[in-house]
Amino acid sequence: MLPLVAVAFGLALVLVCGAYAVARVDAVDGRAALVVAVGLLAVGGVVAATAPVDPATTDTAGDAAAVGERSPATAVATAAEGGDRTPATGTNATGDGTVVGVGTGDRLTYRTPAGSQRTVRLAGVDAPGIDGGDPRRFDGVLTGDRGRTCLADYGRRGLVSLRTDLLDRSVTVDIVDRANGVRTAVVSVDGRSINRQIVERGYARATNDRYADAERAARAAERGLWSCTVVTPERPLRESNESTVRIAAIHPNPPGDDAAALTEEYVVLENAGRVTVDLSNWYLIDGDGHTYFFFDGRELHPGEQLVLHVGEGQSTDGHVYWNAPRPVLDNDHDSIRLVDGDTDRVVKVSY
Repeated sequence: MLPLVAVAFGLALVLVCGAYAVARVDAVDGRAALVVAVGLLAVGGVVAATAPVDPATTDTAGDAAAVGERSPATAVATAAEGGDRTPATGTNATGDGTVVGVGTGDRLTYRTPAGSQRTVRLAGVDAPGIDGGDPRRFDGVLTGDRGRTCLADYGRRGLVSLRTDLLDRSVTVDIVDRANGVRTAVVSVDGRSINRQIVERGYARATNDRYADAERAARAAERGLWSCTVVTPERPLRESNESTVRIAAIHPNPPGDDAAALTEEYVVLENAGRVTVDLSNWYLIDGDGHTYFFFDGRELHPGEQLVLHVGEGQSTDGHVYWNAPRPVLDNDHDSIRLVDGDTDRVVKVSY
C-alpha cells in the first residue's frame, strides 16, 4: 500500500504546483489557488485510502511477521513444506513398511507402501560392527585385541540374527528423531520391539534408560557380547599336565570405574579332577608380578570352583579376597599363572 500513497502524494504535489503556476500567470486570487490545492490534496488522500491492496504483498508481510513469532523449530518445519518435511527433534511419525535390507546390527532399510525406500538406525541401542569397533564403547568388555575380536564375532551374529528375523517382514516404524539427517526409530514386529529384542539377546548395548533393564539382564547372564567381559579359555594352558586345577575364567574389566568395583574384578579357579586339592601353598601371579597366596588351608573339591576377588571382603565358601587397594588385572592383555608351591606345577592363561 505504501507505493500507492507515494504516487497519490506526488500527483497532488504536481497539481498544486500547476495551480500555483496558473495563479501567477492569470493573476488568480491566491486564496482561490490555495483552496484548489487543498482540494486536490484531499482527493489524492481519498484515492490512496480507497485504492485496492495487492493481496500478494499483504500475505508476504503477514507470513514474515508470523515466522518472526514462531519458534526456530516451527519455522524450519514450515520452510520445509512442499518437500520431505523434517519435524522438530522428538516428533514422532509412525508408518508401516517391509524390510528389504539389513546393513549392520542396528541399521535397516524398509520399503514404504508408496514404494520409496528409507534407512533407519534403531533408536536407543548400539551394536558392534562386524569388525568389532572400539571395545571402550561397551563398558566392561576387554579393551584389547581379544575384546575387539570377541565383539566382531557377536557383531556378525547380531547381523545374521537381524536379517533372519526381519528380511521381507512387515514392520511398524516409529521415527523418534531425524537429527543430522539420520532417522532413528523404534521398529516393531507384531507389537514387539526389535530394539529391545537385540539388547535382550546381548547383540547391542542400551544407550538410554528405555532398554537399561534389558542390558542389565543380558550382562548378568553374560549373554552375547557381554560374554566378552570374561576370559574363558577353551583349553587351559599348563606347563605341567599333572595338576587338575585350572583357571576357568578371568573378569578383568568390571563396568564403570575399575577402582570403585574391585570385588567385580576376579579370577575363577576350578578343580577339574577327581581328587580334592589342598591349596595351602598355591599362589596366583599376574604379568606385573602382583601375587596372591592361598595360605588359609583351603581345599578345592572335585568339580568345585573358587572365586578370587581383587577387592576387599570376608572370605566364605567359594569366595576369597585379595584385599588389593587398586585394580590388578589389565583390561586389554595380561598373563596369569597359578603355581603349586610344593611341586612348582604351573597353570598359565594369557589374554
